[in-house]
Amino acid sequence: MPTINTSFKVLIVDDEKKACVNLQNLLLEYVDPDINIAGIANSTKEAEALILEHQPDALFLDIEMPNENAFAFLERVSPVNFEVIFVTAYDEYALKAFKLNAIDYILKPISIPELRTAHLKLKERLKFKRLLAKQDFSFNQLSDQVKNKSKLHKITLRDSNTIEVVEFNDLVFVEAQSSYSRIVFFKDGKEKEMVLSNPLSEYEEILPDAQFYRIHRSYLINCKQIKRISTDNGGQVIMKNDATLPVSRRRYAPLISFLANNDAV
Repeated sequence: MPTINTSFKVLIVDDEKKACVNLQNLLLEYVDPDINIAGIANSTKEAEALILEHQPDALFLDIEMPNENAFAFLERVSPVNFEVIFVTAYDEYALKAFKLNAIDYILKPISIPELRTAHLKLKERLKFKRLLAKQDFSFNQLSDQVKNKSKLHKITLRDSNTIEVVEFNDLVFVEAQSSYSRIVFFKDGKEKEMVLSNPLSEYEEILPDAQFYRIHRSYLINCKQIKRISTDNGGQVIMKNDATLPVSRRRYAPLISFLANNDAV
């Protein structure tokens, strides 16, 4: 097992200077005296400059700030290569934060146990990312599969512990999870899943477009694994493993047409 570097750099982003100092003190005094706080920003503009300079592993990020809130900022600088822990006085943004795959959502005034929990989650997430980065199944290998797309009928999936060779027909769907992909498939009659460090767009390139269809920005499905289609909630597909997946409004009609006119499905 390769040795994984567990050190990481963070930035603190909050328009209130006292809040930044308070969070810095809490992190250093009560969570981890060795945590590398690479910088403090009091605006998203300052944060953007510090991100370019330091390439941090994570941001402790306030949500409501003058000129640009955290969500608009993250969308503007997307794709992001860092993790996010939201620190805010407002509880109404929690659902949106976790949909962005945030590590945690801490309410002010900051609870030290909650801060410690968030720090632990961050360490585990970064350890997992670095472990995946050390695997031999690199972008170049994915590129090789793309080049030989017409000859392929199976895909090799590899994480830190497992290698799976999966027939295209046995894949159910691929779900985007930030810069990762969750792949659900059947192997030897059992449902399995793996989370890999490649974005969904790469699997969209590899998998045959006569069989796989992007129904949503977060989902690429195997049309041979569709059980039925529903108009509930604006459009859904129910897969053979009973997973219910959303179809974006603009892709619902094209999906129906694709299925009706595609002999491969």
